Amino acid sequence: MSQPRLIRMAVVTAVAILSTVFTGATASAVVADRTPPSPPLFGYAEGFYCHTLIIGVLKSTDNVTPQSKIRYDVIDEGSFIGSLTDNGNGPWGVLVLNKTGPNNVIVQAVDAAGNRSNSRVVTVTGYFTPGCTPYHF
Repeated sequence: MSQPRLIRMAVVTAVAILSTVFTGATASAVVADRTPPSPPLFGYAEGFYCHTLIIGVLKSTDNVTPQSKIRYDVIDEGSFIGSLTDNGNGPWGVLVLNKTGPNNVIVQAVDAAGNRSNSRVVTVTGYFTPGCTPYHF
């Protein structure tokens, strides 16, 4: 075999190997996370005076997002009322309900890709106390 032909064959082989390596790495990076986290489970949810809601859930798990990066949004009667904070003891918060009386509340676990899972619906009573302002106990 002539020297130019050996060089050309070596270059073609190297290009084939490199294109396979880079194509394989790119293909695996493109796979999107479409799986929502596990549904949050209520630990407690209680209405308090001034329409205050005291709420806590157990941590959800996800196939990609670490537990510490999962966000917990609280929805009251279809409206977002806030997010729960997880300081290591589980997600919890003190939020304000939309109205006096029964309120249907869910918690959504949201992973880094934006996938959401819903908890079961819990009915919490909002109590109005004359003269009080929410968050001022």
